[in-house]
Formats: sequence, C-alpha cells, structure tokens
Amino acid sequence: MYGGDEIILCGEHKKFKAGLHYDLSDTDEKEVSRILSDVSSTVEPLAFEFSGIDTKAIDKFVEFDGKDVEAVAEYIQKNGSAWKKWAKEVLPNPKLIHAADSYLFNKLLSEAGIKFKVDGNAKTKPDKEEIGDVIAFVGKYKTWISIKKLGMDNVKDYEVSGILSGINHSVVNKSFEFDGSDMDDAKVQEITKGKRKSYGNAALCLRELGSADHYTICKVLEGIGFRPYASPFMLTEAYPDIKPPKVKGRKPKK
Repeated sequence: MYGGDEIILCGEHKKFKAGLHYDLSDTDEKEVSRILSDVSSTVEPLAFEFSGIDTKAIDKFVEFDGKDVEAVAEYIQKNGSAWKKWAKEVLPNPKLIHAADSYLFNKLLSEAGIKFKVDGNAKTKPDKEEIGDVIAFVGKYKTWISIKKLGMDNVKDYEVSGILSGINHSVVNKSFEFDGSDMDDAKVQEITKGKRKSYGNAALCLRELGSADHYTICKVLEGIGFRPYASPFMLTEAYPDIKPPKVKGRKPKK
C-alpha cells in the first residue's frame, strides 16, 4: 500500500467516503501543498460534523455577509456574548465549545473570503485507492512522513472526528511549509503576547492583522485559543481519549 512519494486517503463511515491516491514522484512542493489543502477540504467538514456539534444550527446562527477582516472582527465583537450563551444552550456537551468555536471562525473567515489556509484545486488528479476496513492517511514526500489509521470495528462518530481532525491538523500545517508561506512566528507572538482567550481579544487581533497573509491570520487566532480549522485540540476536553498531536516548536524569525 505504501511506496514512494505519495498521498493516500481512504476509508468510509456514514457520509465520509474516500479512496484517493496521489503519486508525488514528479510533483513540486507547491503542488503538494495544494493537494494537502484539497485533502483538508475532503476531511474537515465531516471532522466537524462527527464531533457532536450541530453545524447546521451554527450556520443559521451566523448571518454574515462581510467581505474583509474588519467585518469578521466587528461580528465577533458584537456577537461574542450572544454566541457563548447560545452555544451553551445548544451544545449536547458544554466541553464541545472548543469544536464549536473552531467551526465558528472557520465559517466566518470562509464566508468573508479571507484566506487562512493554502489554496487547493491541485492540478494533480488522484487515482482510485481501495477503501478497505480502516480510515487511513499516508503522506510521504521527501523527508516528510505521516501515517494515521483508525479501525472501524464498533467505531463511534467522535472517534472518526478524531482521526479526520488529526489528518486535517497535519495537512493544514504541512501545506504552509510546502507552499513556501512566510511563516513569521515572531509577528504572531508579537500580536498575541499577553492576550488570553476571549472573543474580544480575537476581534482585537483581527483588527491588528488587517490584510495579513493566510498563515499569520490562522496562527494568530490559534495563538489565542481559536484554531479556525478542525484539529484534535477541539475534541480533547469533551473526549479525553482523543489525544492532542505533538506540536513541534518553531523558532520565530528575527
């Protein structure tokens, strides 16, 4: 199943079904980053849906037609308290607020057309991969290797959310590296320094960012506790058996 440089995504659970194999033997890093972003587009919606939050209800809550960062900041500032109260009443488990927050920011940024991930729409088209009885992801390119698997015996929705979120966390972050994004972590730390997790601080940071690049927008929100993409971090409090991924430290640029 696993050979040279390749990306494989396969598995099936309810609405999720994938059998994709990308041959990366003649692919440059930017194209790999776009493929990874396409993988994110495949797994992320169902990572949210299987988490236990009601994504359709959140969609209805978010009545938003802004088209810039300022509009998102204004929405968060005006609606943060109402959102927190609404989420507390709607969520089946209050600890799922982290997943709901991630979905909220993902939805707002997407609706506003603000880039916070690498663009997808890769030119490379996948071959078909046998689905099998596991959900599996294999990423191998040059020195990078990532393998994730989940058996399907008596599997629960949140466990599927966990594997899909883990895949998404890997591909979103690796896509920044392969894209050649200017990962200015010093700027991220400067903006987030001393700011605790709050909707007001999220609005403040977004206003300070203005028209920043996709990496900085993503990582500043992440830095104050609002990852705008599906990851295991959004599940660990509600489901303690879902372990957060190990995050490798990066040295800020001087």
